[in-house]
Amino acid sequence: MTKDTFKHLTTEQVDAFWRNGYLALENFLDGTDITTLRASIDVLTDWINTTEHPSFQVEPESNNREKTVIRKISNIHTHGGAPWDQLMRRDDVLNVMEDLVGLPVQFHHSKVMMKAPYDGSKKEWHQDLPQGFVTQAEANRLRELGSDLTPEQVPVVAIQYYLDDATLENGCLQLVPGSHRHGLFENPLDESLIDARQVVPAEISAGGALLFHCLTWHHSAPNTSPLLRRGPVFEYMAPAHGVALTQGNFDDEWGRTLRNGV
Repeated sequence: MTKDTFKHLTTEQVDAFWRNGYLALENFLDGTDITTLRASIDVLTDWINTTEHPSFQVEPESNNREKTVIRKISNIHTHGGAPWDQLMRRDDVLNVMEDLVGLPVQFHHSKVMMKAPYDGSKKEWHQDLPQGFVTQAEANRLRELGSDLTPEQVPVVAIQYYLDDATLENGCLQLVPGSHRHGLFENPLDESLIDARQVVPAEISAGGALLFHCLTWHHSAPNTSPLLRRGPVFEYMAPAHGVALTQGNFDDEWGRTLRNGV
């Protein structure tokens, strides 16, 4: 993909993504999208209260004694039905991914991360790559490379959709610009590595989206507000270079080609 053939993003946006390890997009979803996806999550969370399933993760620090508080729904494109399957393969989404990682664009996994009002727990500083993306042996090998492991070798990119306004108070994602070029570390990250002056909160309005690389350092604080935060995440990839990616235990349709170069 050359700079004059980007399909959705501008040259400046692509450059910013690879420089910082993330990129915010405003107004990526419209009002109908938001309403439909919120309603689907509501149906699922009601069902989850009476159903156990390995794809559903309960909030570990919940104080709610009346109902099950959900922290994560894995494979939302499977459990949520048509709206989520359509979101997975939308042309504008695949255009963004093609702009960033090239072809073929392959599916990695999907999930919804949720932070209930006053109840959503924190997520420690981490990188996505070692969390089910590679084997332990491969992760150990990659860590030895240090900063010689480049983000371009591991073209795995997440897009998080914002179904609610995300603020510091309700636990928005926070990132460290340029951290994707420091190599691979143990999860959770040693917080002594984090310079608080460099941390950028992804405070994004409902309808926006955040793109971030699988090596980018990020975390989220607890939800200390009365506002729910629902953040669906879809991850995509192109073939890696010198890195052996593996399928996670619960990743449906991992490696499925959604757009090829033919």
